[in-house]
Amino acid sequence: MQLIITIFPLTAFIFPPLYGYLSDKTQNRFLFILFGMIGLNFAFLFLYLYQDLMLTVILLFFFGFFMASSNLLMTLFAELVEDDKKMISYFNAIIVAGWFVGAQSGGIFIDFYGIEKIFLLILILSLPIIIFVVFIRENRSLIIERYNNIKDRDTSKLLFNNPNVEKPISESIYFSLFFRNFSIKPIMPILAIIMSFNLGSDTEIGFLIGINFLLQFFQMLLVGHIISIKNIKSFMIFGYILSAISIFGYIISNNFWSYLFFQILVSFSYSLHWAATTIYIAQNTTPKNKGRYMGYANTSVFSGSFFGGLFFSFLLTINQDYYSSMYFLIIFPLISVLIIFLKFKVANNSNLKNVKKEKVS
Repeated sequence: MQLIITIFPLTAFIFPPLYGYLSDKTQNRFLFILFGMIGLNFAFLFLYLYQDLMLTVILLFFFGFFMASSNLLMTLFAELVEDDKKMISYFNAIIVAGWFVGAQSGGIFIDFYGIEKIFLLILILSLPIIIFVVFIRENRSLIIERYNNIKDRDTSKLLFNNPNVEKPISESIYFSLFFRNFSIKPIMPILAIIMSFNLGSDTEIGFLIGINFLLQFFQMLLVGHIISIKNIKSFMIFGYILSAISIFGYIISNNFWSYLFFQILVSFSYSLHWAATTIYIAQNTTPKNKGRYMGYANTSVFSGSFFGGLFFSFLLTINQDYYSSMYFLIIFPLISVLIIFLKFKVANNSNLKNVKKEKVS
């Protein structure tokens, strides 16, 4: 089961840079987003119609393939709002709000109709999204003009307030994302199982799983208002530290309140490091390379999930005790902390004198 879960991250880390590069090259995000959304609905349809294990593995591969394409929606959104940090945080908040509502709705649906029909619910909810995507207007000439004309932008909304300068992206953010997700993501699919060892109520478990996403919604909104060039590095470091603490917390927790406390911590972990990372990438890139660098971030997340899932599965084959295996995962978010602390440098106007100015062509 753990290996099957890794199929989606496998495809999701292969294709984001490719889609990002192609959308940068063609200067068209919309077609990739529409392609991804339509493909996802076909994947959901076949996952509902066919229950064969081998076919499910293949469909999960295609699910990741199409998801990577649809994820360019965030890149396009960042361009449309001119990399406004608050608007980017609102976008992230809406995503986690969807996770929360979807988790709650899915739980209710399963109680009434059974888990075997869950993909039917997902298909019904996903089909209208295509309609919304069709009405997206991507005016590339206007987007490029805004990036080429600093006077057209309210730079007070930016952390890095010279959009005509292409800043170097610190590769440390990608390695830190990889190691954080290497440890956290394999645990999330089995978190309900871990909680069931100490909790007797499915209602309590469902609440604890869902509250994570609800908390992230409000945290994302808050981070968008308080993040600055002075604290962006601290947000990343603190987020990764909380990831390590949360893993340890899942090991030692034995009641509802302890699980709730560490669910709060892990929600802060995600909100802090992911908001800081996406805002940093968005405001340090231009329309000609934003898709590629956003793709690298997604690749880092999903490759960490994939290889972490394989590693965790290997540990479980040696020792089937979940808790013993989880101890090995605590070290990896701390590696992320070390990488950001030593290698991450915020590039701003004061240290960009030697960076070549390059207009978006």
